[in-house]
Amino acid sequence: MQLGMIGLGRMGANMVVRAMKAGHDCHVFDTHAEAVTALKEKGAHGSTDLGAFVKGLDKPRAVWMMVPAGAVDAVIAEGAPVEESRLLPATGESEAAAAEAEASGTGEPSSS
Repeated sequence: MQLGMIGLGRMGANMVVRAMKAGHDCHVFDTHAEAVTALKEKGAHGSTDLGAFVKGLDKPRAVWMMVPAGAVDAVIAEGAPVEESRLLPATGESEAAAAEAEASGTGEPSSS
């Protein structure tokens, strides 16, 4: 399976290494070139350019966002492939989604 990972901090990078050990074709994106280079040296395809990252993934795209909660909306606005993705789990809660859930009564307030 091909998997895209946005965010290569401790958790994201370790998840990519584990996925590659399990035989998955991993494509990675991060704004820090050192993080991308480290995973490319281990066999991942990587970029510090979100557009190039997206173009490197086959449709339908499977993308995992492992970014801080405050960065989710910005990454999506920058061009994360939300509409063309089969899967876009985000470990950080989108501020817009949190506000919508709070307003609709379907979720708990993000500050609790």
